[in-house]
Amino acid sequence: MLEIKDLNVVYGSVPVLQNITFSLRPGELTALVGRNGSGKSTLLSCVNQRLKYTGTIELDGKELSLLPPRERAKRIAIAPQSLPWPHITAREVAAFGRNPYLDFTGRLTREDREKVEAALERCGVLRLGERYADTLSGGEKQRLALAMILAQEAEIMLLDEPTAHMDQASGTGFLKLLKQQQATLGRTCLVILHDLSQAVRYADNLMVLDGGKLVFSGTRQQCLQEGILEKTFHLRRFTVTDGEEARIFFSAD
Repeated sequence: MLEIKDLNVVYGSVPVLQNITFSLRPGELTALVGRNGSGKSTLLSCVNQRLKYTGTIELDGKELSLLPPRERAKRIAIAPQSLPWPHITAREVAAFGRNPYLDFTGRLTREDREKVEAALERCGVLRLGERYADTLSGGEKQRLALAMILAQEAEIMLLDEPTAHMDQASGTGFLKLLKQQQATLGRTCLVILHDLSQAVRYADNLMVLDGGKLVFSGTRQQCLQEGILEKTFHLRRFTVTDGEEARIFFSAD
């Protein structure tokens, strides 16, 4: 279990994150939402050990900063908001997910290659394996990034706004895929989302950051019952029935 206790980050004299405490529910998908500048990406950077912070980040009771980088990578996979896309094949990009398991030669074993192929297939990009990654569309690149972290086989997956540059249809398709794979594989997932409607549709739990403070952490049902999103973002909530599914949307009107 990933637990964060009394996490604080300061840039100069400006507090960016203040007294953040939460734990991720194992085997569930948690959406982290908040306005721009609320500290969402900063929080993931702390887990990735790229920023100085006070407080503790623990994995199964052990301080995360004390784990060797290779061991951390076997336990936690992180997909940043933007990745450099080199002129190599999609299959080679997905294979980066196996790096924590390689020996000093850096060569993939037969088992490694099989895991890469399985991850590509799970994400619907196996047919793109020989395409150059930098020539793929935005949606294809995000599916490839997901394949890479699935190949990593980490029990915890952290994704920073994976749908930020997608249209509505592509973003919905990606989140359906993410939810399906997360649930099927039993992974624990924290995903930063900017679309509140998508967050309440696909997440089991929600965390809401506002001004560097965690104003809510709990189940989706609890968040909706307490009207947390409406209060925090000053929005109106309405529900549309689509077939047998009741879809929740938010509006500033």
